[in-house]
Amino acid sequence: MPVESEKGTLKPNRLIMQKSPYLLEHAYNPVDWYPWGDEAFQKAKKENKPIFLSIGYSSCHWCHIFRKESLEDPDIAGFLNSNFVPIKVDREERPDVDEIYMKAVTSMTGSGGWPLNVFLTPSLEPFYGGTYFPPIASHGLPSFRTVLKGISDAWNSDREKILESGLQMKEALNDLYTAKELEKKIDESIFDLCFSELSSIFDQKYGGFGGAPKFPSPSNLFFLLRYHKRTGTKAPLLMVTKTLDHMGSGGIHDHVGGGFHRYSTDSEWLIPHFEKMLYDNALLSLVYTETYLTTKDEFYKGISEETLDWVLIEMRSKEGGFLSAQDADSSEGEGSYYLWNRPDVLSALSQNSKQDDKALEKTAQIVCKYFGITEEGNFEEKSILTASRENLESISKQYSVNSSELQSIIREAKIAMREFRAKRDKPSTDDKVLVSWNGLMISAMSKAYQAFGREDYLLAAKASANFILTKLCESRNGKFSKLIHRYRDGDAKVEGLLEDYAYLVNGLLDLYESDFELLFLKAGIELAETMIEQFFDEKNGGFFFTGANTSDLIARPKEGFDGALPSANSMAVLALFRLGQITGRQEFANKAESTVRCFSQKIESQPSAFAFMLSAVSFGLGRPKEIVFSGQKDSEELADLLKSLRTQFLPDSVVILADEKATLLTPLVEGRIARPGDRPKVFVCSGNVCKLPVTNKQDLLAAVAG
Repeated sequence: MPVESEKGTLKPNRLIMQKSPYLLEHAYNPVDWYPWGDEAFQKAKKENKPIFLSIGYSSCHWCHIFRKESLEDPDIAGFLNSNFVPIKVDREERPDVDEIYMKAVTSMTGSGGWPLNVFLTPSLEPFYGGTYFPPIASHGLPSFRTVLKGISDAWNSDREKILESGLQMKEALNDLYTAKELEKKIDESIFDLCFSELSSIFDQKYGGFGGAPKFPSPSNLFFLLRYHKRTGTKAPLLMVTKTLDHMGSGGIHDHVGGGFHRYSTDSEWLIPHFEKMLYDNALLSLVYTETYLTTKDEFYKGISEETLDWVLIEMRSKEGGFLSAQDADSSEGEGSYYLWNRPDVLSALSQNSKQDDKALEKTAQIVCKYFGITEEGNFEEKSILTASRENLESISKQYSVNSSELQSIIREAKIAMREFRAKRDKPSTDDKVLVSWNGLMISAMSKAYQAFGREDYLLAAKASANFILTKLCESRNGKFSKLIHRYRDGDAKVEGLLEDYAYLVNGLLDLYESDFELLFLKAGIELAETMIEQFFDEKNGGFFFTGANTSDLIARPKEGFDGALPSANSMAVLALFRLGQITGRQEFANKAESTVRCFSQKIESQPSAFAFMLSAVSFGLGRPKEIVFSGQKDSEELADLLKSLRTQFLPDSVVILADEKATLLTPLVEGRIARPGDRPKVFVCSGNVCKLPVTNKQDLLAAVAG
């Protein structure tokens, strides 16, 4: 139905029928939007018009700006509608479309980002593009009106040249995605080269890699933790801890509500882009968990738990899936939900306080000092919270409170500030459920359960997995066979992509190792089989990002580069190496090795760009430990042995519980199934060599340390 706006009554466009929150944001634009699909493609061909493709996502701040400035402007919309076929795409719903056209724009301009705005021929070949275009020319960028007029004029006057340019870009894209398996295997020296490259771009002062804007880069941190484990050298671990210390203390971390914002606009981790993404928080909580296991420093455990607690509170659907993202913006502007000043703190603390005015004033001073809240502020006259743990001692001395009292003050202040902040206009949540990102969070929750013993994390991981296997996974002949990428409001849409299978299979394996429910191991094995069937390139090795049905794409992407997320190929390699170890099926390991050889030339030329794949290679090239527990699942003695194992950081291992039904899935349990009355024992094998079974914690820790 029409809606009222400052510009009169607006009628909905075709996007009103979509489920994506991002597309629905544009459903009342005066732009005559089409969703990605045949209707738009046929119109462009019939009317011989270029396509204007605009890609973004619901929590993207600059996407909102572009919408308000240009896409809601009736004059701009009128010109667009007359001269182009406008198509709007949610990059999270169609990451395959985004991958191709982001690669095109990056090739054309040297950079990319969102909003991604690309002009295509009616045959979908890109010939011009960019990111944000302002309504009026500024900062070296042409105005959006100028761009539209220039493209329209060129299309009418020099169409053949544009069509030729589009064809050339299509060929270039297909060349970029051509990766062929080579005979040469990756040598272990590649790990040293990757470490050297990461060291050369490491920020020695604030941690992280490169300058502003600075991204968390969890793939690099995963690699460094494993390199430290492999070599025993301190430098890689110090790079991780410095990064996590500064991130955990900085403004990129939400100190009141938990979780991390997207990235920092500066090199100090102070001023973030305020959106919160599920995948960032899954990967970062997992890094903090692994770092806690490596160092036993409670600081890292605390931040991991705060992050996952935020997910439990704010990022779960009623059906058990994990939601996608929270916006950066609210009605008062970007980041306003997260900003504080002294009066805000006093108001928050006084809500349920029994302190007198003098005591309350002192508490407020302590809290402001701890969180870096100043009169002048550090962002738009207010303060983004920071909290360096190094400040605790100086605050204790300054205000004559001991460490225990200070920690209690801060803990209670966080609760009060959280309750106070909840009354503000909250940023919107993108409530679609993506299989791939849920796979990452299943891993994070499962690993945190193993490390911290929090049952609520295990229950959340199981709820997500069961939801996906029930609502977003088709079965065939009693087997889990086909995934659907996205779910929202009862609607499952978009065929599963490589990332869905690779991320979820790893998540299911982590979940199986958490409580040994065989359903999750069975699902992981069967979905890996489908992944190979649907995506593996039998001719050249490696995995395509999309299945064989790519009629609406001008290229079939195959990418191994690890960016903000580990590449789907990297995750597939790790999953298949793990499954090869668990099942004894050589075809899994063979496909993993083939994929590594497919990208080997690129890896050798820039190893740090493949940091997560090298973490997977570390598993495959090493001697993964096979750790098999034998005993009754509900035995306290078995649980005690498991608990002691889970205090260790053992990235290159698989953990199995031997029972009768497991014999159908893994040969590792043969001859190791306990009889009633048997004392629990653990078998540890590595490199085709097994040690004598152990029955106590000390011997178990010695066995896995060898």
